[in-house]
Amino acid sequence: MKPIEEMILANRLERQVNKAKKLDTVTSVEMEIYEKKQALIKDMFQTALKMQKEISFTNTASATDSDALGIMISQQLKWDGDKIFNTAYSAFEDANYHDFNKKFGVLWSKEVNKI
Repeated sequence: MKPIEEMILANRLERQVNKAKKLDTVTSVEMEIYEKKQALIKDMFQTALKMQKEISFTNTASATDSDALGIMISQQLKWDGDKIFNTAYSAFEDANYHDFNKKFGVLWSKEVNKI
């Protein structure tokens, strides 16, 4: 699906939510919208990863999604270490690595305070 088609679909979904709110049938419709949006995000994300591999690696077959994602994150966040740390912290938190994050936070604080 092309980005413009995805945007059109997202707008249609949003209109469905607004209509459902008027009808008080929000729960099932909102869940359906959520699932459709998650599927769109996943598709768009996979496309972005593929494109990043194509422009960043001479051998795209050896490049992992993590390699491409790392480049995308650092570029999107303008190589700002604090923002990159916060992004990694949020990802670990979402994956329920709470104990690790405590140590990760302490280690990052020590690193930042060296300067």
